Amino acid sequence: MTKTVVGAQEPPERPEGRLCDLHAERAALAAVVCGGPLTQHLLVVLEEGDFTDEMHRGVFSAAAALSVHARRIDPTAVIGEAGRQGRSLPAELVHRLVAAVPPGATAVHYAAIIRDLAALRRKGTGAGPEGLPQIPLRGFFTDGIDDELRSRPESGPVGD
Repeated sequence: MTKTVVGAQEPPERPEGRLCDLHAERAALAAVVCGGPLTQHLLVVLEEGDFTDEMHRGVFSAAAALSVHARRIDPTAVIGEAGRQGRSLPAELVHRLVAAVPPGATAVHYAAIIRDLAALRRKGTGAGPEGLPQIPLRGFFTDGIDDELRSRPESGPVGD
Protein backbone atom coordinates (compact mmCIF):
# COMPACT_ATOMS: atom_id res chain seq x y z
CA MET A 1 0.00 0.00 0.00
CA THR A 2 1.47 3.33 -1.04
CA LYS A 3 0.40 6.50 0.70
CA THR A 4 0.57 9.66 -1.35
CA VAL A 5 -0.06 13.19 -0.13
CA VAL A 6 -2.73 14.98 -2.16
CA GLY A 7 -1.04 17.21 -4.72
CA ALA A 8 2.30 15.39 -4.44
CA GLN A 9 3.88 13.70 -7.40
CA GLU A 10 3.46 9.95 -7.64
CA PRO A 11 6.51 8.10 -6.37
CA PRO A 12 8.63 6.64 -9.17
CA GLU A 13 8.11 2.98 -9.94
CA ARG A 14 10.70 0.80 -8.31
CA PRO A 15 12.67 -1.49 -10.58
CA GLU A 16 11.96 -5.23 -10.45
CA GLY A 17 8.83 -4.88 -8.36
CA ARG A 18 8.83 -3.77 -4.75
CA LEU A 19 11.78 -5.69 -3.35
CA CYS A 20 14.31 -2.88 -3.47
CA ASP A 21 15.47 0.06 -1.41
CA LEU A 22 17.03 2.70 -3.64
CA HIS A 23 17.96 4.86 -0.65
CA ALA A 24 19.94 1.97 0.86
CA GLU A 25 21.63 1.37 -2.51
CA ARG A 26 22.67 5.03 -2.78
CA ALA A 27 23.94 5.14 0.80
CA ALA A 28 26.05 1.98 0.43
CA LEU A 29 27.45 3.16 -2.89
CA ALA A 30 28.34 6.52 -1.36
CA ALA A 31 30.43 4.72 1.25
CA VAL A 32 32.12 2.66 -1.49
CA VAL A 33 32.86 5.60 -3.79
CA CYS A 34 34.33 7.70 -0.98
CA GLY A 35 36.98 5.05 -0.48
CA GLY A 36 36.67 5.02 3.29
CA PRO A 37 37.65 2.26 5.69
CA LEU A 38 34.52 0.21 4.93
CA THR A 39 34.99 0.16 1.16
CA GLN A 40 36.66 -3.27 1.02
CA HIS A 41 34.09 -4.77 3.38
CA LEU A 42 31.19 -3.48 1.26
CA LEU A 43 32.83 -4.70 -1.95
CA VAL A 44 33.13 -8.20 -0.45
CA VAL A 45 29.64 -8.35 1.07
CA LEU A 46 27.74 -6.99 -1.93
CA GLU A 47 27.61 -8.09 -5.57
CA GLU A 48 26.77 -6.14 -8.70
CA GLY A 49 23.55 -8.14 -9.12
CA ASP A 50 22.33 -7.05 -5.68
CA PHE A 51 21.59 -3.56 -7.02
CA THR A 52 18.28 -2.95 -8.81
CA ASP A 53 19.19 0.29 -10.60
CA GLU A 54 21.38 -0.01 -13.71
CA MET A 55 23.40 3.10 -12.82
CA HIS A 56 24.00 1.72 -9.34
CA ARG A 57 25.26 -1.52 -10.88
CA GLY A 58 27.64 0.48 -13.04
CA VAL A 59 29.05 2.43 -10.08
CA PHE A 60 29.53 -0.75 -8.06
CA SER A 61 31.13 -2.61 -10.97
CA ALA A 62 33.58 0.23 -11.61
CA ALA A 63 34.51 0.48 -7.92
CA ALA A 64 35.00 -3.29 -7.71
CA ALA A 65 37.25 -3.25 -10.79
CA LEU A 66 39.35 -0.46 -9.27
CA SER A 67 39.67 -2.49 -6.08
CA VAL A 68 40.79 -5.63 -7.96
CA HIS A 69 43.57 -3.61 -9.64
CA ALA A 70 44.51 -2.06 -6.27
CA ARG A 71 43.72 1.44 -7.49
CA ARG A 72 42.40 4.27 -5.37
CA ILE A 73 38.61 4.52 -5.37
CA ASP A 74 37.26 8.04 -5.72
CA PRO A 75 34.51 9.63 -7.84
CA THR A 76 36.80 10.57 -10.74
CA ALA A 77 38.39 7.12 -10.87
CA VAL A 78 34.96 5.43 -10.76
CA ILE A 79 33.70 7.54 -13.67
CA GLY A 80 36.87 6.75 -15.65
CA GLU A 81 36.68 3.01 -14.95
CA ALA A 82 33.01 2.92 -15.94
CA GLY A 83 33.97 4.56 -19.23
CA ARG A 84 36.63 1.88 -19.81
CA GLN A 85 33.95 -0.77 -19.16
CA GLY A 86 31.73 0.84 -21.78
CA ARG A 87 29.20 2.17 -19.27
CA SER A 88 28.25 5.81 -19.29
CA LEU A 89 27.94 7.17 -15.76
CA PRO A 90 26.84 10.79 -15.38
CA ALA A 91 29.34 12.65 -13.23
CA GLU A 92 26.43 14.36 -11.48
CA LEU A 93 25.14 10.97 -10.26
CA VAL A 94 28.48 9.94 -8.80
CA HIS A 95 29.04 13.32 -7.12
CA ARG A 96 25.51 13.23 -5.67
CA LEU A 97 26.35 9.84 -4.16
CA VAL A 98 29.47 11.26 -2.52
CA ALA A 99 27.47 14.12 -1.03
CA ALA A 100 25.17 11.59 0.68
CA VAL A 101 27.80 9.41 2.35
CA PRO A 102 26.42 7.90 5.59
CA PRO A 103 28.33 7.19 8.79
CA GLY A 104 30.20 3.86 8.72
CA ALA A 105 27.85 1.76 10.83
CA THR A 106 24.89 2.96 8.81
CA ALA A 107 26.58 1.90 5.56
CA VAL A 108 26.96 -1.64 6.90
CA HIS A 109 23.27 -1.64 7.87
CA TYR A 110 22.28 -0.49 4.37
CA ALA A 111 24.49 -3.18 2.82
CA ALA A 112 22.62 -5.80 4.85
CA ILE A 113 19.29 -4.42 3.60
CA ILE A 114 20.48 -4.57 -0.02
CA ARG A 115 21.83 -8.11 0.39
CA ASP A 116 18.64 -9.35 2.08
CA LEU A 117 16.34 -7.82 -0.54
CA ALA A 118 18.48 -9.31 -3.31
CA ALA A 119 18.18 -12.73 -1.66
CA LEU A 120 14.39 -12.36 -1.54
CA ARG A 121 14.33 -11.37 -5.23
CA ARG A 122 16.45 -14.40 -6.14
CA LYS A 123 14.26 -16.68 -4.04
CA GLY A 124 11.31 -15.73 -6.24
CA THR A 125 8.61 -16.44 -3.70
CA GLY A 126 5.31 -14.63 -3.78
CA ALA A 127 5.48 -11.32 -2.00
CA GLY A 128 2.75 -9.40 -0.27
CA PRO A 129 1.62 -5.88 -1.13
CA GLU A 130 4.45 -4.28 0.83
CA GLY A 131 7.08 -6.41 -0.87
CA LEU A 132 7.49 -8.74 2.09
CA PRO A 133 6.67 -12.44 2.24
CA GLN A 134 3.10 -13.07 3.31
CA ILE A 135 2.61 -14.14 6.90
CA PRO A 136 -0.40 -16.32 7.73
CA LEU A 137 -2.70 -14.63 10.22
CA ARG A 138 -4.46 -16.82 12.74
CA GLY A 139 -7.31 -15.45 14.82
CA PHE A 140 -7.83 -12.31 12.73
CA PHE A 141 -10.55 -11.69 10.16
CA THR A 142 -9.55 -10.06 6.89
CA ASP A 143 -11.42 -8.91 3.77
CA GLY A 144 -14.71 -10.82 3.75
CA ILE A 145 -13.47 -13.89 5.53
CA ASP A 146 -15.43 -12.86 8.62
CA ASP A 147 -18.72 -12.96 6.64
CA GLU A 148 -17.93 -16.46 5.39
CA LEU A 149 -17.10 -17.70 8.88
CA ARG A 150 -20.21 -16.14 10.40
CA SER A 151 -22.42 -17.95 7.90
CA ARG A 152 -21.11 -21.38 8.97
CA PRO A 153 -23.14 -23.32 11.54
CA GLU A 154 -21.51 -23.30 14.93
CA SER A 155 -20.24 -26.56 16.21
CA GLY A 156 -20.31 -27.57 19.82
CA PRO A 157 -17.31 -28.15 22.01
CA VAL A 158 -14.94 -30.88 21.00
CA GLY A 159 -16.02 -34.24 22.32
CA ASP A 160 -19.81 -33.64 22.17
